[in-house]
Amino acid sequence: MFAIVLSTALVLASMATVLVLADSGLRWWSAFGLLKQRMKIGYATAGCGPRPATIGSSAPGFERQPRTYPIIRQSAQRAA
Repeated sequence: MFAIVLSTALVLASMATVLVLADSGLRWWSAFGLLKQRMKIGYATAGCGPRPATIGSSAPGFERQPRTYPIIRQSAQRAA
């Protein structure tokens, strides 16, 4: 009886692990597809080279940096 319960628990844990990994893989696949699509239309650009250094900052990393990519704003219209 104990062997049946133990093997059932192992099978359920294995199935849960496979399902979580599959879901995670599909999310990564979708995210990279969306990134590739946005890069194709020019919304997101891939930077080349090292990140730019901040000059004259006393606490690097705690201040806002200007964006290196353009922001595409879409106008929102409300119904009358």
